Amino acid sequence: MLTLAPTFACRRAPSRLIHACHYTAVRPFSTSPPQTLSDASSSPSSPSSPSPSADGLAGTAPYHTAYILLHTHARPSTYPARSRSPLWRALTLRARQWGAVVNLAWAPAHAGENEGEEAYTASVFARAPRWGRGRLEIPEVSLKNLEDVDAHLRRLVLGDADAGGSVTTPTSTPATEVRDLDRRLHLYVCTHGARDCRCGEGGGAVARTLERELARRGIGSGDVVLGELAHVGGHKYAANVLVYPYGDWLGNVQEADVPRVLDAILDAHHHRAQSELDGAPELDTEPAPLCPPFWRGRMGLDKEEQLALFARAA
Repeated sequence: MLTLAPTFACRRAPSRLIHACHYTAVRPFSTSPPQTLSDASSSPSSPSSPSPSADGLAGTAPYHTAYILLHTHARPSTYPARSRSPLWRALTLRARQWGAVVNLAWAPAHAGENEGEEAYTASVFARAPRWGRGRLEIPEVSLKNLEDVDAHLRRLVLGDADAGGSVTTPTSTPATEVRDLDRRLHLYVCTHGARDCRCGEGGGAVARTLERELARRGIGSGDVVLGELAHVGGHKYAANVLVYPYGDWLGNVQEADVPRVLDAILDAHHHRAQSELDGAPELDTEPAPLCPPFWRGRMGLDKEEQLALFARAA
């Protein structure tokens, strides 16, 4: 059961705060397969290439080695401003020690919390040597098995040699092992309007537009999971779109930007997936930023690393 704080009044933000950053016409970006950092640094910059952190976006994604989503039945647009969930708080305090971020989310493709005792299905994305690319599902996270879940994820993310095995829930249901990761593309939009109206307005509009655009292209949840999540930090960058399993954070996305942003995301995903099918070895170099005009940063990189990557790829 989701336990949240009372709802507070949220004054509607002026439309200029939401729609003043419309980049589609003035900041074109390539939708070709992603470059590596070495490729990007050796390529001439086009006149329209964004300058490093020109709009204050690059370097604003918080450093994290893993992102844990606790799935609820309710959409984030209905969440109160701040959560008082004992489970969310307890897991956040533990996961913070090894670099993970915990958030509440909703996605029709994933089951939500259980009735009665607070317990959730969880999705985990991580950047770790033994992780690979994909989503790890934990069928149930509760206060009863919190210690085991935390210990298991800590070992997996930090790469300890004894990290094998599975998380066992109170009902003895094993979690999906790392070798069986969910390889689908996951897009999460912050729509937490009670926390900040810009997220509710801008994020809600972008989430609805993404849903329509995916349907128009005939792309279902078997290929791309579209969800919504609570506060991610950076209200002024709304709409915020998080792209996993790659961990790229995009900000200042507007409704009219959605088709081209989605083009870039799908092209990058296809390129990486095809490389895996072809058995291509993983590159030692960091891939260039995804959708540079909107790029806030990437999982596994701190602020300085994000800025350096953005500057070299510009």
